[in-house]
Amino acid sequence: MNTLLAMTTIITVLLIVIMIKLLLKIRIINKKIKYVDEANMWHKLAVTDDLTGIYNRNAYNLYVNKTEIDIQKESRWIILFDVDDFKTINDTEGHLAGDVVLKNVAKILLEVFSDFQYKVFRIGGDEFLVLAEGVSENEIIEQLLALKKRLATDGNISLSKGYSIIKNNSEKAFKYADEMLYADKLSKKLRNSSSKNI
Repeated sequence: MNTLLAMTTIITVLLIVIMIKLLLKIRIINKKIKYVDEANMWHKLAVTDDLTGIYNRNAYNLYVNKTEIDIQKESRWIILFDVDDFKTINDTEGHLAGDVVLKNVAKILLEVFSDFQYKVFRIGGDEFLVLAEGVSENEIIEQLLALKKRLATDGNISLSKGYSIIKNNSEKAFKYADEMLYADKLSKKLRNSSSKNI
């Protein structure tokens, strides 16, 4: 009888020890899950534009720096966009109206550049960037034409654009695309001013 009581006591103690160890492991796992969830949340906040929900400039920099080595493997393009007359929208209709325009631009860019080869970023203010990988210049032009048609259906948004292939250096490609964008913006302003003078 004493032996049976001793065995029962030992088994009970062992079960309690096992349960305590399991509870501690569950607690540790839950802490790790919480830590990973918080890390994911902070990472998402760090790489997501708060207003539009798309990738931000930080995400672009992280992505380009991380993948700079692979540039030679496939063609990579930068396509820059700038909302035409955005300051006028903010000044005449208010910043909330400007925010609506930025959200619409993000939505439209995500619609047009929805294939996996494209990543859409808001890189600051009213400037957006699409990074295209493994596509030709003709495909870029086709996408820009599709964007032009899509913007025409919306009616109230106009974007200036510039694009460049990344050969050796993403900063040089960015600079070239930016120069092309401002040339596009200037040509629109010149056309508008000459049509007003006629």
